[in-house]
Amino acid sequence: MSNWSRLDSITMRQLEAFCAVVRHLSYTKAAEELGCQQPTISALVGELERATQLTLLEQWGRQIALTSEGHELHMHAQRLMAAADETERAMDELREGISGEEAPLRVAADTTVGTYVLPHLLGAFHQRHPTITLKQYVANRADVRACLLAGDVDLVIAGRPPAVDGIETEPFLTNPLVVVAAPGHELVGQKQVPLARLTQEPFLLREAGSGTRAAVEEVFEIAGLPLKVSMVLGHVEAIKQAVAAGLGVSVLSAVAIKREVRHNILTILDVQQFPIHRRWYIARLALWPLTSSAAAFIDFLHEYELQNK
Repeated sequence: MSNWSRLDSITMRQLEAFCAVVRHLSYTKAAEELGCQQPTISALVGELERATQLTLLEQWGRQIALTSEGHELHMHAQRLMAAADETERAMDELREGISGEEAPLRVAADTTVGTYVLPHLLGAFHQRHPTITLKQYVANRADVRACLLAGDVDLVIAGRPPAVDGIETEPFLTNPLVVVAAPGHELVGQKQVPLARLTQEPFLLREAGSGTRAAVEEVFEIAGLPLKVSMVLGHVEAIKQAVAAGLGVSVLSAVAIKREVRHNILTILDVQQFPIHRRWYIARLALWPLTSSAAAFIDFLHEYELQNK
């Protein structure tokens, strides 16, 4: 069989399935991402291995690992998929020119920035560009990263830049994380509470995958202190309600608690090593060209940042 014949039998669907398996190191999670059944993903990867006459993935017990040939093909597959996406976007731009419509702006954000910051930004951007359709997706950091890697969004705004090759990031707004408690908590009013004192407090935190939780765990781990997580809640609003009810303390973005602090529903504790000074980041796939709408939104975000320094 000639090289061209083998190439003719490779499809973008096979490459897409293969790259999804590599991202998750799981056929099941790859199937969930692509909205199909696990046997379909296995069949597509099997077809790709037969077409290339290479072993791309190895099974070690329950773990999946890339072979050296699989690693090489994965790099080329990413470039091919990026080129295909660039072609599709170019066609979209041409259709926009003919129809007079602009490409939609697809943005994903982690829970905090997506709930308390991004709606305001999108509202202001929409006033300036009323013809651009806006599509916002809010989830935890892990899901937002998967959304970007799958090409489902143009941009991501998150509290920690995804540590993945092929993603370009740039810092955006500051995001200080503070310790919060109910107004009647015994630590309210105390100055420079030692971090070790918080090991006695029940913590209310987000699920694993949350950027805020990861930042808190890192502070305690570096200090060599245990973190007593008494309750895991899936949304910032639920955590605020639980803290206000006296069920424990938490660490939240200062942006998310402005209203509660102003109305004395929550209080910020003065704790050593806090606030944790973080930033939100704008992230995008390096190999995929920006749509005109995404480029306009990035320019708008930089302008907003300059005005709010």
